[in-house]
Amino acid sequence: MELRLSKPREKWFFVIVLPIAIAIEWAFAQTLDWTAYPRSEWVALVDLCIFMPVLYLTLFSSELTPLARFLRSLGIAGIGLIVSGLIIPEANQFLVAELSSIRNLALIGILMFEGWILAKVISAVYRKNANAEALEREFAIPGWIARLMVLEARFWKAVWNLLRRK
Repeated sequence: MELRLSKPREKWFFVIVLPIAIAIEWAFAQTLDWTAYPRSEWVALVDLCIFMPVLYLTLFSSELTPLARFLRSLGIAGIGLIVSGLIIPEANQFLVAELSSIRNLALIGILMFEGWILAKVISAVYRKNANAEALEREFAIPGWIARLMVLEARFWKAVWNLLRRK
């Protein structure tokens, strides 16, 4: 699993397009008379949580695998929900409050998945004949990091053996 952005063009979406969209929504939220239009949070939600992920899916439809596009689009929608919660006045957050509970459930699922992956990596590093090449191949870890992980595992195994002897 590679963490780098697939194309240099994709970087510009996260560096320029998404921050500009967030700035526009912030300006909208600051200039809107929320007493006259109390339920206008849908504007920010549609723009940041629906339009931006769909724009991302459209722009990078041929360059990424469907799973990578889907996960990154979900991440963009999550960023949009967090930003919406920050820029919309709290008294006018009707939908954001409801959607935040869904976001929290999604975060629990993501943390459980990451914990599972962490357990797999740790068990692979601490197995009896672990080597850096196998880690690099199995988990797409850069070679130098895999070597450091194996060295650290050997160090902690040695410390554990030393403590058990005394």
